[in-house]
Amino acid sequence: MWFIIAGIAFVLGLVLLRISARSVGGGGQLRDRRRWAALKEWEYADNDPVLPSRWRYGTIHQGGPGVARNLVTGSLSTEEGRRLAYVFDHEQAGRLTSTIAAVQRRLPLSGALELRMPSAPLPDDAGLDLLEPVGQRYAFVSDPALIRPMITPRLVMAADSIGEEIELLWAEDAWVLCTAPLDYSPEQLQDLLDQLVEVASALDASARPGPALRSAPNSAPEPSQEPKAADWPDLDSGS
Repeated sequence: MWFIIAGIAFVLGLVLLRISARSVGGGGQLRDRRRWAALKEWEYADNDPVLPSRWRYGTIHQGGPGVARNLVTGSLSTEEGRRLAYVFDHEQAGRLTSTIAAVQRRLPLSGALELRMPSAPLPDDAGLDLLEPVGQRYAFVSDPALIRPMITPRLVMAADSIGEEIELLWAEDAWVLCTAPLDYSPEQLQDLLDQLVEVASALDASARPGPALRSAPNSAPEPSQEPKAADWPDLDSGS
């Protein structure tokens, strides 16, 4: 009997140690984010129940607006001027689902563009249609005629430069957003914001008329030539 009690106590002790370790790690991660915000002279807030509701596509549509936790708000210096940026942990249905990074564009988009890795779930929004593979990702759009001209070689390169861990990248209204793992460090988040700036710049450039928009950097391949059909799962089969 005593051996059984001792065994149960030992197992409970291990469980408590793991919970404690995770709590310390989570607290350390939050301190890192606060420190990151302070170093950049950005604003930090524990939560914002309203911010996520300004968007409707991407993970917002899939799980609801939810609440922004551990929110960092700042301004990025870019070649086109300063851009507003957000980073927050997205809480939906009472649990944290992902970290969202958002960068403001110069020009609003009347439609929506979602770029999803093959590993990401398919969108459940009836207003989005599959357009075509774009680099490593699938493009789902609200208005194919409007969005297709915006898928330029520059946009393909910018989207491909974002790692496979970023399964969902989307643009709506005057924003480019993406989901990242919850354990992303401030350094990784900073790199991600810089990459989103390039995506935003590519979309802004394609929305402005002029010969410069048709020039492709370093003879990048056309978007339709980038993927191979054999590399993609069959969407109709639901795989």
